[in-house]
Amino acid sequence: EKARCCSYHISYQRQLSSIIRELIRIGVSNKQPADLPTMLPNSDSRYRKDGGSNNANRNKVLFCCAALALSLASIKLSGTNRFLGISNAAAEDDLIKAETFSFDLTDEENDIKDTTPLFDSSFAEYLKKGLSWYVANAGNKHFFYPDSNFHKTWPKADIPYWTKKRFPLNKYITPGKQTCFMHVGKAGGSTIGCLLGFSLHCDTNNQTVTSLLAATTAHATHRCVHDCSDEAAYHLFVVRDPLARALSAFNYGKQKLLEKNSTSKGWVRDKELIFDCEFASLNDLAERGLVKDSHNATEECRVRAKKALLGTETSLIHWYYNYQYYYEMVSPDANIVVIRNEHIVDDWNAVETLLGGDADFTQEHVPVNNAREKKPEEVYLSDAAKVVLCETLCNEIQVYKTILKRAQNIKNEQYVQSMQELVTSCPKEAMEESCPDAKPDIREKVDGCY
Repeated sequence: EKARCCSYHISYQRQLSSIIRELIRIGVSNKQPADLPTMLPNSDSRYRKDGGSNNANRNKVLFCCAALALSLASIKLSGTNRFLGISNAAAEDDLIKAETFSFDLTDEENDIKDTTPLFDSSFAEYLKKGLSWYVANAGNKHFFYPDSNFHKTWPKADIPYWTKKRFPLNKYITPGKQTCFMHVGKAGGSTIGCLLGFSLHCDTNNQTVTSLLAATTAHATHRCVHDCSDEAAYHLFVVRDPLARALSAFNYGKQKLLEKNSTSKGWVRDKELIFDCEFASLNDLAERGLVKDSHNATEECRVRAKKALLGTETSLIHWYYNYQYYYEMVSPDANIVVIRNEHIVDDWNAVETLLGGDADFTQEHVPVNNAREKKPEEVYLSDAAKVVLCETLCNEIQVYKTILKRAQNIKNEQYVQSMQELVTSCPKEAMEESCPDAKPDIREKVDGCY
């Protein structure tokens, strides 16, 4: 509730930053929540949503922002005061940066979002009825859809089986009315793909949800299989906190190494990174392979670890095909919609409404696919590991934020929500809009998959 309250009022940055400044000056641990209102400077109507003089409302607004500031300032990552990327010695000077810090979307970013439904209600109901019949009666049939962009680019290549769907495409869903599924690995895409009717890591039962989104999502892009058309009405991204995605991708890659031996180029690259360099976990890779002045790994392994995480070397397939890759595979003027792994139900319903359907998707619809129970050491990340991983992933995090900003179904308060969640894993990168290192040039990777 505090975060929701502040999603509107967080733009009052001078007020908020003065609270943060005071909290750090006096020491967060010594301050009681009840004392926070006494720290607030006198305010006038510009700090009030309605511009009036209702002191009760003013106090509610400012108190909830103070509470959020307190929770942000209380984040402790390593011994270097990760909050706002400051050191304790320079805290007072560097906190000036907070005065321009805002998670809100700009007016321009909000203005470009068209929320006009793609289909009218009667046609939407017609599509859902047809899909409902196929889900109930088609059995184990699978269908390749026409107008494949992949076959236009690679006419002699076989398109993978997982691009098939469990029902045929309605003849009225022309390319300009279709949604294309951008299946980002280890972001929850398999779950969404199964709900859309794709033949992914789904169980033997048909998990397709009777919805407008499933009925009109026609093609998909995953790794180097690019079957999306620039004509598509929407490109659907399934996204997840970048640090959590990186962790999941490492564990997935290591598990695949343990399950089988191979002589394939990808398997050998993964083996060189994980087994030959003896990186037992992502935490181990970060602390020994990425932390500066660490001498616990060879220089070759340190270079290998950084290139892999940046997506510039083909070690770990889902690191290589990262947010930057999928984002650069779509046209600069493409309409993007997003389902956040952390908010599947809300975002599915938002996309469904945008298409002209009903917001009747519930948590009961969501299966769990391609998952296994993790050991404690597989999910552990030390404070030092988080810092260096976030720094290395900085450009990837900025692309993640750009995707959210461009998403037609993501409102300002939802963007703020995701940034507040990102602060808990990568606070500095969540607040900043640029990175110390240039974004990797991946034109060769992108061109090789077109």
